[in-house]
Amino acid sequence: MHKNGMSIWMKCISMPFLWPNMRRMNTGLLFSFIVISSLRHSLHAQNQHPALWIEHGLEQKLPKGYRLSLTPELRVQPADAEGSGSLWMGGRYWWVERLQTDLALQKRWKGSGRFHGLSFSLLGAGRAIFRNPQQGMGPRLRWYSDARLQWETKKLELGYRLRYQQQFNDFSSFNAASAVSYLRQKLSLQYNLSKRWQIGISEDVWFPVGGGATLIEMYPDHRRSSIGLGYNHKRTSWDVSITHDRALWDADDNPKLWILQIGRNWKLREGKKSTRIPD
Repeated sequence: MHKNGMSIWMKCISMPFLWPNMRRMNTGLLFSFIVISSLRHSLHAQNQHPALWIEHGLEQKLPKGYRLSLTPELRVQPADAEGSGSLWMGGRYWWVERLQTDLALQKRWKGSGRFHGLSFSLLGAGRAIFRNPQQGMGPRLRWYSDARLQWETKKLELGYRLRYQQQFNDFSSFNAASAVSYLRQKLSLQYNLSKRWQIGISEDVWFPVGGGATLIEMYPDHRRSSIGLGYNHKRTSWDVSITHDRALWDADDNPKLWILQIGRNWKLREGKKSTRIPD
């Protein structure tokens, strides 16, 4: 009986149409194990908190290589205690830290010849935010711009992003003023498991600018480290990632967040059907 069972198992794993699915399943199980282990051990450390970010992007291709995107995002964090707008779930109170929407326009250039696989893009975006509803909901605005360089092969994608990020204007107050802005440098590496599945890591470091600081005095004060799993099919893509978000100098005053990020992106149809959302 054992021999027959082993024979059947060997035949199953040798079937070519099963092997790609088994690899994807094993990758998903390994990623889930890493996520669960990271959260379980890290959240016991001092000043560590979980968070959930959910976003849904719509992207429209425009003439001459331009792309327009609209991305609403919901960010939820644990509340210190019960309050208005808080929700009891999973043994603790949660509340909406922010609800935001980004509107971005991007232009991309692709290399050719000896620079095949290289691409460069510029992006400008505005962000409308309803933040801190427990303290009184009020709109805030931010704008940012990106310069991105990416190198692609059949299996690997290496990217660098430089972002200038203007901080919040609080239009709910009478003395609205901009806070210190940031230059953010992000390195990312992605490995394509198949045509539809990808796994990647990234490091994002923030350098404050403004407030009289010179370039020599621009020490990084914030960092985000991420590991993620992505899936794409036709015009729809999904990604799930875990991000460790923390301040570098005042860690005692600012909580470290372990963020579960879930995102979906739809590329709308071109031409007259571009406004139709896919099923």
